[in-house]
Amino acid sequence: SAHPAAGKGPHPLHHRRSHRAVAALSVMAPQGKALEEYVRNHGGTRILKRILIANNGMAATKAIMSMRQWAFLELGSSSELEFIVMASKDDLEANAEFIRLADGFVEVPPGKNINNYANVELIVHTARAQNVDCVWPGWGHASENPALPRALAAAGIMFLGPTAPVMHALGDKI
Repeated sequence: SAHPAAGKGPHPLHHRRSHRAVAALSVMAPQGKALEEYVRNHGGTRILKRILIANNGMAATKAIMSMRQWAFLELGSSSELEFIVMASKDDLEANAEFIRLADGFVEVPPGKNINNYANVELIVHTARAQNVDCVWPGWGHASENPALPRALAAAGIMFLGPTAPVMHALGDKI
């Protein structure tokens, strides 16, 4: 059955991580400290912990798995990064792998990708509402739209991908 907020834009985040997993994480290392230390030791100034995956299917699945593997190898814990995914009703009904891998999801409108994964306004709204540090757009959908990195920058949110001028120089492939 549909969530009561379905069709009214993104609804509140649905948490997937159990309390037991959070407790185990806090015993292993102070939450976020390994990531903060890594950023500092590598000359970084901005910690990107909470990531919105603005894609679905295999792109989202591979992204989450790859970033979790990196976090485990570099930081000692695959839980140092937090993934929030956008998920349409179709993705939810299919019990999609990327949703199960994420820490939480936000339901987005179903149908054509302009309603969801290619909708720059929706992606930025969702990123703000979920207080993410960055957005990973994947491939296809909005990943090649220069309006996305511009809108995210205006909102103070990092875009994990090429800059708008680079996208523009490469041309429209959508």
